[in-house]
Amino acid sequence: MTLPVLREIRESYSDAEVLLLGILPQARLAMPEFVDRVERLDGPDLLPIFIDGVLPEIVQTRLAGFDLALNFVPDLDGVIARNLAAAGVKQVISWSPGRRPDIHAVFALADLLGPLGLALRDPVPRLAIGARPVHSATLGFHVGSGSPQKNWPIDYWLAFLRRVDGLFDDFLLVGGEADDKVVHEFLGRWNIPRLRILLNASLPNLCQALNDCAFFIGHDTGVTHLAAAIGTPTVALFGPTNPDLWAPLGEHVTIVRSPDTLMASISVDAAEETCRRLRKRRGVGA
Repeated sequence: MTLPVLREIRESYSDAEVLLLGILPQARLAMPEFVDRVERLDGPDLLPIFIDGVLPEIVQTRLAGFDLALNFVPDLDGVIARNLAAAGVKQVISWSPGRRPDIHAVFALADLLGPLGLALRDPVPRLAIGARPVHSATLGFHVGSGSPQKNWPIDYWLAFLRRVDGLFDDFLLVGGEADDKVVHEFLGRWNIPRLRILLNASLPNLCQALNDCAFFIGHDTGVTHLAAAIGTPTVALFGPTNPDLWAPLGEHVTIVRSPDTLMASISVDAAEETCRRLRKRRGVGA
């Protein structure tokens, strides 16, 4: 969700060198389109900027050449801002996570642009992965998430996929290490052919696979946001989390929201109807 802000910075400071300190490998998605370099934020050499005290000379030397630092890390006590300024960074702007709790996260993050006299012109996160296959008829889906409360029941997934079986040439199941349990349960009960499986893939391979899908459906997860940012038509199932704050953005994204925050309250009928409507609109599938 920081991509729209990074894009605005890149376009507004086209002659500047932009370094992104972030968590790898995810941060590498921003390079080369939005930033020039990416380095580890959680590396041991940078730990002193998170601690109140005198910065080691090596850290000061590394940071002293920067004119501007935008800090997305919550810094309620101002420790990070003080350390960056003490190292010689000429201007430090920090994001305050609690200042605007009732607006979408993309717009909340964009508050960093205000002190620079900039505004967010395009709030939709976009990643250029490559050309999309013209005749793709693959439905990508992700049955897991970081929290069981955000997962649609496996029974529902199985029923939904059986109902839309005739709409697509094949299915692509994606998952990571945190999804082992739900993926194992799903595969133990799956009996429809034409299923491809992509588990624990590298980020570039996952991006390419999502780009090759005609549609993607998943929960409130990083994978769903990634599919939407790539531009794949995306259906996002939301239960306990608020889509008004956390949903992927874009006209190609459709939100199916639980009426009572419980994922089991999202009916198979609602998901199927959404999928059929989108498929008909785009003329995708068998």
